Amino acid sequence: MDYQMRDTAPSKSDPELEALLPHPRPSGAPTRRRSNWTGARWLIACTLAFAWVRYSYHIWSAEQSKMDWFYANITSPQAICPAVNGPAISHSGHIGLKGDSDAAPKRSFFWYFEAEHDAQSAPIIMTIGGGPGTSGMMNPMMAQGPCLSAENGTTVPNPNRWTEHFNLLALDHPIGVGFSYGTMVNNSRDGAMDSYDFLQKFFRIFPHLSRNKFILSGGSYGGTYVPHIATVIHQQNLAVAAGRGQPGAIRINLESIMVSNPMSDATSHFSWLLDRLCLGPVPMYNASTCAEKFQALPKCLDSIRFAEQVPGWDVERRSAAGELCWSLRDGDTHGISGEDIRKKCDSLDSRCLPHALRWTEDFFGRSDVQDALGVPDHINFTSLSDPVFAEFAKYGDIIQSAYRLYEPLLRAGIRLLHYVGAQDANCAPAGIMSFLKLLQSPFQEEFLRTPDVPWPTNEDATVRVVGKGAGNMTWILIDGGGHFIAHDQPELVKSIVEHWVENVPFD
Repeated sequence: MDYQMRDTAPSKSDPELEALLPHPRPSGAPTRRRSNWTGARWLIACTLAFAWVRYSYHIWSAEQSKMDWFYANITSPQAICPAVNGPAISHSGHIGLKGDSDAAPKRSFFWYFEAEHDAQSAPIIMTIGGGPGTSGMMNPMMAQGPCLSAENGTTVPNPNRWTEHFNLLALDHPIGVGFSYGTMVNNSRDGAMDSYDFLQKFFRIFPHLSRNKFILSGGSYGGTYVPHIATVIHQQNLAVAAGRGQPGAIRINLESIMVSNPMSDATSHFSWLLDRLCLGPVPMYNASTCAEKFQALPKCLDSIRFAEQVPGWDVERRSAAGELCWSLRDGDTHGISGEDIRKKCDSLDSRCLPHALRWTEDFFGRSDVQDALGVPDHINFTSLSDPVFAEFAKYGDIIQSAYRLYEPLLRAGIRLLHYVGAQDANCAPAGIMSFLKLLQSPFQEEFLRTPDVPWPTNEDATVRVVGKGAGNMTWILIDGGGHFIAHDQPELVKSIVEHWVENVPFD
């Protein structure tokens, strides 16, 4: 169905926040194609009968005499996601973003799961993928949603669903991943502006949710996406409050941010990558490979500094730095999984990865599921998009200090949680802690001197909390988890999420 609404772009950034953001260049639109499941690409990624109801709306602009519009095709699928207490209530579909047209589409796919209790006023958690290029649909189907993917593309109820008390909005971000399709972007800033555009339109379709508490959630390369999205939301909220926002824009009630095993700073990430791969606790490279890679590490770090010192955004230098630094990751790990150093495989293939990754791709690859979700026949599910990864790599998007975007957000009272799997080698926990210690915020001094304490027990996790309740700036290290932490420890992570969103102390 076509949903009639205004189609506008976010207004100019505030100077303080603008200074921290990369300068975008025009984006291309490579052809999308199916991904295959190879362990090497996922290591880099650190990824019946059905009945449904379709709704159509036409909304007139109060400010104009003519009807403004944007594309939306919304369905309410039935029977494809069994929950603990019966079929999950959910809504899915595509929303056209700025510049979208039938001739040149630019359409974000989402799947919104209603909370089991008080969905009208329950907090909203928006979850996105990593990659760059991983589908956001992997998150609900592997850990967060009311149902989980199972063998042969089926689904089963999830006893540890986040949707028991919270609304969950899974978004295929950016365009080109999952079921999102059309004109792509090549950097996190432009992607964040697309996300803001999507949210403004989503809240026009579901206006009863527009005042609910809003939480951003992501992991892996989501550690770069999320601070950019949060920054755009925050700066646009300031613009709306000052009467400078886009016409008709609403304030998004961004209350907090949750990131897991994030890649948020190139220097910290690559500085600690070899420490993890060579020095343990489970060494993955042999001595000769470690000697070779440690010799290359200073060149990597120098290239990052060189690229970041240039005013503006030098695509060529950042892309070259990214290519050089990624070479640190191409050594033989002798079958040890980068996602979880406790696991060993015969080779770098999908056998080291959770079965749920394959099952989720099988589920979304079913034509009847795609039909129930309202996906057009010509769109294939892309679990990990090679074109998106390639475009972000060519732009050098990874070569940035995205974590610095948290500084004005923390000063504004937006809370920040990092929960990390201790067994991850893709995004080393020590590297994440290293950039958190550098955050210039009202909480830095206390964060540096606050000890890590067991929660619930030392065998489960340790917690460092600064601030009241669940904290303004909180760090949780989970011993029994790797890169896919919510999948590895679903019950514990659900408890963490509930404490965090409800702002209940970890005690």
